[in-house]
Amino acid sequence: MVRNRRPILLISEPTLEGSLSLAPIEAALLDLRFPYKRRFTHSAPDYEPYIQITGSEEKWKVRKTGLSISTIIVDGLRGRFGDFRKGPLSTVAQSHALALEINPLSPRLRRMRPWILSGNWINEALDTTYDPVFSFLRDYLSSEGSIRVIPLTEVPILDFNNYFWLSRHEIEGASKEWKGSELENRELIMNQLVSPIINSKLPSTARVEELLWHCVLGSGWESDLASQISLVLSNWGNYAPTEAASNVADSLVSSGMI
Repeated sequence: MVRNRRPILLISEPTLEGSLSLAPIEAALLDLRFPYKRRFTHSAPDYEPYIQITGSEEKWKVRKTGLSISTIIVDGLRGRFGDFRKGPLSTVAQSHALALEINPLSPRLRRMRPWILSGNWINEALDTTYDPVFSFLRDYLSSEGSIRVIPLTEVPILDFNNYFWLSRHEIEGASKEWKGSELENRELIMNQLVSPIINSKLPSTARVEELLWHCVLGSGWESDLASQISLVLSNWGNYAPTEAASNVADSLVSSGMI
């Protein structure tokens, strides 16, 4: 592929996960000045070489002229008895790893690094149980300085739709009170925010913890990862799927945000 510099086809179905997956590869190729073309379609690749994002859960398929990437189940963090906890490794996280191999010095890819988490965030695993892969990736990105992990009360711009059990007034009031509060009062503030949902099955405990205590902000961001994802999902109701997917990929490649 690389030796003859024939353009690479980046192809996926027109979904949010597909656009989040193709964007890092596109960014790496763009900074490398390597020719490529991107396509969102339900059709199979009709051009070679290609990198394809698929929805089925199977291992990478490597052919002489193409590569197919799908979500796989892997070992995540170890439990307290030394046992591994399994979770999904999304196509988004895999695509970021591939993009880093293609161009480790890509500034666009570096700016997009917080989005490694996005595939696991939109995966249903967080709605059913603890996702060890998401937690590992979040902690790793935090330790290397790619993201800040803060409570919702410190996020400048939230999508209030993520907090359907709270009114906008309650969230804004908690954020104002938070600024001048000591640790003990901050614990009371968070308890008040979580108490209406504490006995509900949905959202899951794992997702509530992320929404309240572990909001993810990248460098220069004012809106957290979950809020950006929630807001952009409406694009699939307002635009054709191919246009919605293209808009997300374009925004990520150009600015590192959506």
